[in-house]
Amino acid sequence: MNPQDVIALTPPGLCDPSLAVAACRAGARGFVDLEDAASPDIAVAAMARLDRFSDGRFGIKIGRYDGSLVKHLTANPPSGLAWALLAGGDSPDQEMWIGSFRERHIEVFVEAVSLAEGQWAEALGADGLILKGQEAGGRVGTETAFILLQRWLAYRRDTNRPALPVWVRGGIGLNTAAACLAGGAAGVVLDSQLFLARETPLNEAARQSLTAFDGSETTCLGERLGEAYRFYSRPGLAAVEELSREEDRLCHAAASREEKRAEWRHMVRARQADGSLWPLGQDACFAKPLADRFVTVAGIIQALCSQSRQHLEAARRLRPLAAGAPLAVRHRTRYPIVQGPMTRVSDTAPFADAVARAGGLPFLALALSRKAETKKLLEETRDLAGGQSWGVGILGFVPPEIRQEQIEAIRDCPPPFALIAGGRPDQARQLEKEGIVTYLHVPSPGLLRMFLKDGARHFVFEGRECGGHVGPRTSFVLWETVCELLREHLGPTGRGEDLQIIFAGGIHDARSAAMVSALSAGLADRGVAVGVLMGTAYLFTHEAVAAGAIVPRFQKEALECEDTVLLQTGPGHAIRCIKTPYFEVFEGEKRRLLDEGKSREDIVTALEWMNIGRLRIASKGLDRISGNGRGKLSVDAGKTDDGAASPPAPVVTPDAAGLVPLSDEDQYARGMYMIGQVASLRGDLVTMAELHEEVSAGSQRLLEGLPVVEILTPEAAQKPCDIAIVGMACHFPGSTGLLCYCENILNKVNVIGEVPPTH
Repeated sequence: MNPQDVIALTPPGLCDPSLAVAACRAGARGFVDLEDAASPDIAVAAMARLDRFSDGRFGIKIGRYDGSLVKHLTANPPSGLAWALLAGGDSPDQEMWIGSFRERHIEVFVEAVSLAEGQWAEALGADGLILKGQEAGGRVGTETAFILLQRWLAYRRDTNRPALPVWVRGGIGLNTAAACLAGGAAGVVLDSQLFLARETPLNEAARQSLTAFDGSETTCLGERLGEAYRFYSRPGLAAVEELSREEDRLCHAAASREEKRAEWRHMVRARQADGSLWPLGQDACFAKPLADRFVTVAGIIQALCSQSRQHLEAARRLRPLAAGAPLAVRHRTRYPIVQGPMTRVSDTAPFADAVARAGGLPFLALALSRKAETKKLLEETRDLAGGQSWGVGILGFVPPEIRQEQIEAIRDCPPPFALIAGGRPDQARQLEKEGIVTYLHVPSPGLLRMFLKDGARHFVFEGRECGGHVGPRTSFVLWETVCELLREHLGPTGRGEDLQIIFAGGIHDARSAAMVSALSAGLADRGVAVGVLMGTAYLFTHEAVAAGAIVPRFQKEALECEDTVLLQTGPGHAIRCIKTPYFEVFEGEKRRLLDEGKSREDIVTALEWMNIGRLRIASKGLDRISGNGRGKLSVDAGKTDDGAASPPAPVVTPDAAGLVPLSDEDQYARGMYMIGQVASLRGDLVTMAELHEEVSAGSQRLLEGLPVVEILTPEAAQKPCDIAIVGMACHFPGSTGLLCYCENILNKVNVIGEVPPTH
């Protein structure tokens, strides 16, 4: 990647071109964001400054309400205006705008937050597409950058359409930029990542907020209305809390969907105009470390380009996900692939055996199993596995008595590996004393720092794209953050042979795995053993049904899944599922509890109680039967699942555990189908062997098929005319030209774009 492959956006609402000017001077494509300009005059003034100081071509970003500005621009375009970025959705005026810009020889890019918007932009003849993931600030869709890029490229492949260059916005950092290139993107977009660079126009209060920002201080509002926006959020922020209440009101209002969306857009726009809302992405947490290391916009862009090229080269050379890779050797498996523990799914010995025979490392999900049930499952798996590797997945937050029973069963029949979700290093040490290699789930950078300090060295980093219970950070944001924290942990020259790290959340095929190979290549180059974990992908294997992990109806719903939804029991508690009838039951019960004025704690308890047993209904087609004489099916504790009156059920005979089979229709109507976002990307069945081969060898073939980019300095690629500068630039290879070279000297930027210590 070279600087011209990077698009840099200025902060929304400010109409200050400073960052765009710096980006243009660094050889990138600088865009001034005019979408929320207070007036056309302010927007015109910003463009005039950018035209004057950018020393070349520049771009602008405009939204659905900027018709008067478009008329002015197309009548009197600035001499340097080369690109126009249209945002805000499929406005009917944008087709006319595209024609007007093209008449002036201005390239048009369209920002899309969904596949449908990308298809619309393609039909209008856009020159390029910006795929904006849900982790970005402002208007977003339901899919993250990682998933949206995969979806778009799969669509292009399936329709055999000519290539339309795409840039990725959302979660872009030094490592994930390489992932985007490995996935097939033409380039990346930077916005909040640059907000603490030396040229930032942000005021002191905003800079202070970003200095302490860790990626969790944003909220996404409007998803239920089909028009989502991500904003900066903290406790007590009145505008966000007020808008959240308005979203609830509109969801229950007696109006059409389009009327609700129109009113919602008006409310959001009004609050953005008065400055009470700050559109900010999760990736703003990259701003401080990038500014600390590279100081200026030019330094950040140079480092991004240089590291992306190095990562792609290292991924090709090291083959971190190939058969026999370092993590596979340590796992004693063929592939560095892990099957994640899935509650009520990966709880059968034949399923674990199938994963192991196909070359992966299977994990049983113990969930809330008691000692006798746990011991039986472990012994069956041990006997069936023979000498193959396998493991158990346990929950670090289960009631103490259940945890103790599970530990006793594990001691009686120890597996080679364990994985603790919601656990602590002391819990991992307890198992490692038994000779069990134990991984810890790490959902946040703060926990990783603590775990490293406490001696833990085996980690799973799972992003929000996964199925079931999800954390706040998307895969790109979490993975970028932890890669940089591990780099800091190793220091300038340290090695990481004691580290074993596994990436999860949105991985299911060659492309997604190639992206992980690229983003983790820097760590692999320093000895860290790298692997991937998949859960949802296994639901699309023949063995999933054959081994009793799921019933045929579950697999049918997975194959037909086009999107996922989140069941939110409360703040920070969300479960990703297929949108089945139970979603409406769940939302209806939540509305009833809210209307009754129940406390937040009571609502969370009631909803979580209602969820009990729903996953078993979906995955195994079984439910408990109460002893009320009517054969009425209920959840584990004898409560009615949804509180609604049930018709008399047929006479059924429960098994030894008190479970009875349900019809396909009952499974679908009453079950909760936990599944990850990748479900919408898969539509066929494969064997586990085929899945593993695609993820491992397939990802390597994809990486090796990418154009080979020589590790050259950007100025060598641009062939500067001053031979003396080329010679001196050998000492400062991050430079992109004379001006950038001089800035690097003044900023004390060294060979790889870092600022050396002042001492």
